[in-house]
Amino acid sequence: MIKINKEDSIIDIIIKMNHEKEDKVILEFPFWHPILHNQTSLRILKNNTKKKDLVIITSDKTAKNIGKKLWIKYSLTSNEDLIDYNYTYSEYLRYLLKNYFREFKNFFLFQKEDNLQREIKRKIQQNNGKIIFFLITLFISIALLIFVFYFAVNKTYVYIKPEMTVKTVWKNLVFRELKSDSAIPANNEILLKRIDKLIYVSQTFGTSWIDESNAKRSRGQVTLYNLFPEKVRLRPNTRISTIDWLIFTLDKSIDLPPASSDGWANIPGKKVAWVQAATHGINGKIIGSRWNIEKDTLMNLPGLTEDKDKIYAKSIADFSGGDDNFTKVLSEQDIENAKKIFEAKLKNEALNKLKEQIKLDNKNNNVNYEILLLPTQKEEYPPSTQYSDMKIHGIEDLKIGDEMENFEFKWSIKITSFTYNTKEVLNHLSSVIKWALLSEIESIHEIDEKSLRIAYVIKGNTAPYSIKATAQVEAIYLHNFLSSTNNYVEKLKFTIAGLKKDIAHNILLNNPKISDVKIETRPFFMENISSLPKNIHFKVIEY
Repeated sequence: MIKINKEDSIIDIIIKMNHEKEDKVILEFPFWHPILHNQTSLRILKNNTKKKDLVIITSDKTAKNIGKKLWIKYSLTSNEDLIDYNYTYSEYLRYLLKNYFREFKNFFLFQKEDNLQREIKRKIQQNNGKIIFFLITLFISIALLIFVFYFAVNKTYVYIKPEMTVKTVWKNLVFRELKSDSAIPANNEILLKRIDKLIYVSQTFGTSWIDESNAKRSRGQVTLYNLFPEKVRLRPNTRISTIDWLIFTLDKSIDLPPASSDGWANIPGKKVAWVQAATHGINGKIIGSRWNIEKDTLMNLPGLTEDKDKIYAKSIADFSGGDDNFTKVLSEQDIENAKKIFEAKLKNEALNKLKEQIKLDNKNNNVNYEILLLPTQKEEYPPSTQYSDMKIHGIEDLKIGDEMENFEFKWSIKITSFTYNTKEVLNHLSSVIKWALLSEIESIHEIDEKSLRIAYVIKGNTAPYSIKATAQVEAIYLHNFLSSTNNYVEKLKFTIAGLKKDIAHNILLNNPKISDVKIETRPFFMENISSLPKNIHFKVIEY
C-alpha cells in the first residue's frame, strides 16, 4: 500500500507507483486531496497502473463518484476483504453476515438429506460449546459495528465559503514634480513626470441646409377654419404645422371670416388658401417627399400662444411636389454649430488620446503609469491637467454656400499633465493594509488595483508642481476561520452540535461572516450534526 501525502503532486505519486512490486496498486489518500477531484489526473493514474488493479483508499464521497466513472475501485480501509468485496461499512456488515450464514448452513447441511436430523443432533451435542462461542462472537461483532457507526465514526464536515468584506484604505501622500532623473522620493512622496503634448483631433460634420433655389417643395390647398367671433387676418408666410411638425407657409395674406351661430352651435368661418412646405421642419429636418401629406390632414398654427384650437386647417387634397433629391450646401449656422459641439468635447478627446498614448508606452516599457486625475477641487489648488493653444485648421478653405454633404474640422490643442507610477502608490497603501490587518482574525483576499483613485486634495503648489492628496483603494477582506488562535470556529461548533443538518445550515447561512455553507455527515445516513464538537470539522472553500 502506498501512502499519499497532502503535498504530493501527480508526478510524485507516479514515481511511487513505479516502485510498487505488488499485483495490485493501493493508494491511500488524505481527505480532500486535489487529485481526487480531477478526472484528468485520475485517468493518468489509471493509465500508469498498466495491467495492475488500482484501488484508492479515501473517505471522500465526492471523489468516489468521480473515480467510479473511470472504473477505479475505492475503499475506506486497507482491509483486503473490504477492497475485494466493496468499500462501505454497511456493505461490509452484509458481507460478514453472509459468511456467518454460509458457515452455519454448511455446519448443519454437509451430510446427505436422509441422515440430516441424526447428524444435526449429533453435531449439536458434540459442538454445543462451539455454537455458543460462535453466537457470542457474532453478537459482539454486531455490537462493535453499531458502536463504530453511531459513536466512533459519527463525524460532521462543514464546508464554508467566507463572506467578502470591502473596506476603503486611504493614505495621505505628496505628489511632487520630478525635476531631476536622480531624484529620490522622500517618505510618503510620489514623483510626477510632466507631459507636454500637442494633440490633433478631427471630426466630420454633416451640412443641414439646402440650395432653396433648386429645392422641390411640397404644395397644396387647405381650408382654414376660424372659431373666433371676429375676423382674423393671417399674414404671408404664416406657419401651419401638422401634428408631427411638418411645416407649411401661406403664399399670401388672407382674411378669415368670423364664426357664426345657428342657435345650437358655433359655425366656424372658413377660407381656402395655398400653402407651401418650408425649407426645414421644427425639428431641423430638411424638406422632402415626406411633406407630400394626404387629404384631410389636420393642421394647426404653432404661432398661436393662446386658444390654439380656435384656428385650424385641413388639407383639401393630397399634396405633391416634395422631392428628396435636394442639394445640400454649407451654411454659416453649420460652422457655428460645429464649433460649439467640437469645443465642448475637444478637451475630453485630447485627454483620451493622451491616455491611449500612455497605455501604449506602459506596454512597450513594461511600466504602469497613469495620469494624475484630481477630483472636483477648490480653485486655489493648481489643476493637474491644463489646455492651451487651441487652433482650428482648414476652416479658411470652407466657403458658405458651397455644395457639400459634410465637412471636416481639424483642431490642435496642447495638453500639459502629470503621470505617476501606480505601483508606488499601491505599495504605500499595501503597507497601511498590512499594519491594520488583524492577522489572526481576517485575511486579505484581493486588493482592487482598478479602484485606485485620488479622493481629496489637501493643499498644492504650482512651481514646481506638487499637491498633498488622499489616495484610496478598495481591499477585500475574508474572515480567517482556520486561525489557530481564533476561537470563533469553536463557538460555531458548540452552536450547531447535535442539531439537524437543515437547522444548522440555516444558522450558519445567517452568520454575516459566511457566504455559503455545505454540511456532510459520516456515516451518510445520519441526519444530525455530531453531538461532540471535536468531531465537527470546518473546512474553508477558497474563491
